[in-house]
Amino acid sequence: MYTMNNKKSINNVKFKMNKVMSYSLLSSAIAVLPISNALANGYHFLHQSAEGLGSAYSTNGTGANDISAMFSNPASIARFDGTRFSIGAVLDMPTSKLTNATATAPYTSGTVDVSGYPAEPKQPIDTAYGSALYFTHEYQPGLVLGLSIGAPYAYVSDYPDTAVSRYTATKTALFAYNLSPTVAWKMNDQWSFGAAVNLQYYTVELGTMVATSTTSPSVDTDVTSTITGKDLAFGFSLGTEYQMTENTRFGLSYRSKISHSFNGDVELTGSSANYAALVSAAASLGVTISSPTGSAQFDIDTPSMFQIGVLHKLNEDFELYGNANRFGWSAFTDTTVTYGNGLADTIVDNNWHDSWFVAIGMGYQYSQDIKLRTGFAYDWNPTPADAVSPRAPNNDRWNVGLGMSYQYNENVKLDMGYQYIKFTPVTIDLEGGNNIPRGTLSADLDLYAHIFMAQLNYTF
Repeated sequence: MYTMNNKKSINNVKFKMNKVMSYSLLSSAIAVLPISNALANGYHFLHQSAEGLGSAYSTNGTGANDISAMFSNPASIARFDGTRFSIGAVLDMPTSKLTNATATAPYTSGTVDVSGYPAEPKQPIDTAYGSALYFTHEYQPGLVLGLSIGAPYAYVSDYPDTAVSRYTATKTALFAYNLSPTVAWKMNDQWSFGAAVNLQYYTVELGTMVATSTTSPSVDTDVTSTITGKDLAFGFSLGTEYQMTENTRFGLSYRSKISHSFNGDVELTGSSANYAALVSAAASLGVTISSPTGSAQFDIDTPSMFQIGVLHKLNEDFELYGNANRFGWSAFTDTTVTYGNGLADTIVDNNWHDSWFVAIGMGYQYSQDIKLRTGFAYDWNPTPADAVSPRAPNNDRWNVGLGMSYQYNENVKLDMGYQYIKFTPVTIDLEGGNNIPRGTLSADLDLYAHIFMAQLNYTF
């Protein structure tokens, strides 16, 4: 699905550390550090339901009227009898442009400017596709079993390997696939409880360019560094719904963090001449390139999520939705990269903070078969200003959603949702600091997205 840089491949490399400052493999390791940005609130796929998307996620938690509600609250499926199936497809179309980019070269203490082209990379953040599949079966009255399959994280960006930002980020491809067996119990007419196990398979591909000169780096002499990794881990979800009155329902749910441990590989690719220059430059720093293999191990936690939702029916035609999420990003305090080849660990402090997402929405029963909905949401950014990266830029953003449900017959319901997401202007200001192999980068990034989702719900 993804292609690598079309240069002549060379062997992986292993460095033996005899100075605190290693050269290109450390540069390669730096590629892994901003992975966490891509796991942040902007790249956590809340759009696992067309109803949720069209309401700006205000129906998440308790307001959704189909079994896709189990993604945000496992207790919700206790409301659905019989056997049901739901499948959805989502298209995420971001528009992005990097402007005002300036950078200084690695190992030059900010004294050598980086040249590159194009001056303003357009569309570095790629279109993303996703899907979701849900199944429930009422095992006995009040006890419902369910299964969901989806991708709660998906992100691809690709900056030109000739741009001034190339020593910070070129390619990023992150995908998480989630399988969640679920059970829900309706205790009485008011209370329902649910639980799920979340099995998550994560794949990672991260690229940067590596300078082969310590004094005058150039796009003609760079090599490509790529880190790949994958991991399978698990977490859990708990939820409850409380039907306070005939017209008012509350939902409360918790989704645990999932701890991933990636055992990755590092590969450097480029021409023979550039590789020779790399060996020479590394030697000038007291680093010996001696082995054809390299590895990197790093741990990343996806955040916990605490959610509360409310649904209130005003009358037969109108209903209101509310939703609030607390993402547990404060657990993300540092990232440690450990090498299996003798290199010293790389430790980067992140100091992220917990963030909130809030949404309000409304539904309108236009006719017996058609229901319309809309919503507005605001999403706060957990990333400190000095950690924002072009690999996955992050900032506060607001969301507006529009959606429609069409009850085709008693067995089939079709849902369609649209959402517009606008990021507040993103400012990138990365200093070299201890991250000497990356150099510095300053830039602005404009980013917004159009998201579409269609979903088919079938009751047997």
